[in-house]
Amino acid sequence: MPRPVDPLRREQVLEGAIIFLAEHGLAGLSLRRLAAHLGVSTNVISYQFGSKEGLVDAALARARSASTEMLMATRTEDPDVTVADAVRRTWAWWRAAPERFAYPRLNVEAMMTSDASAFEQGRRPELVNFWIDFFIDWFVSEGRSRAHAEELSTLLSATLSGLMIDTLCTGSIDRVDRSLERLALMIEP
Repeated sequence: MPRPVDPLRREQVLEGAIIFLAEHGLAGLSLRRLAAHLGVSTNVISYQFGSKEGLVDAALARARSASTEMLMATRTEDPDVTVADAVRRTWAWWRAAPERFAYPRLNVEAMMTSDASAFEQGRRPELVNFWIDFFIDWFVSEGRSRAHAEELSTLLSATLSGLMIDTLCTGSIDRVDRSLERLALMIEP
């Protein structure tokens, strides 16, 4: 009988992989290069995650859960927080630490991958639709109609993705931060 996956070891490898991906991105991800960076063998990564795709799926799941937990904690602390204020806080939280900035980066890169298998598995549409649905409900709770909430949520998702791409491509942090603030002002209730 095979040895069970060690949750602590899996967690250590995943955290290291996220930090690596924050610096290098998903494009051209090589398990050999990642393993060398982590100081482990490719067998350790394969054993913990099954495959490169399993590792990417785990990293995307971590990115989503960490970001949603932060948003929900913000909402718990202040039940009246607006989507606009939550977006400001989330952007600041992402930018405060490179490993957290990897979260939206991974999401955007996975949405834009040219890997046909990712699309066939439904990964790209699901990555987009999750966030749109998440914010639709929040906009509705602010008193917006469902149709208006859907439009705002789509605009929010697309703009955040675009701002992430802009940041990665240009490094123009101040301009992107000002643009995020403009977006927040536009979606205020």
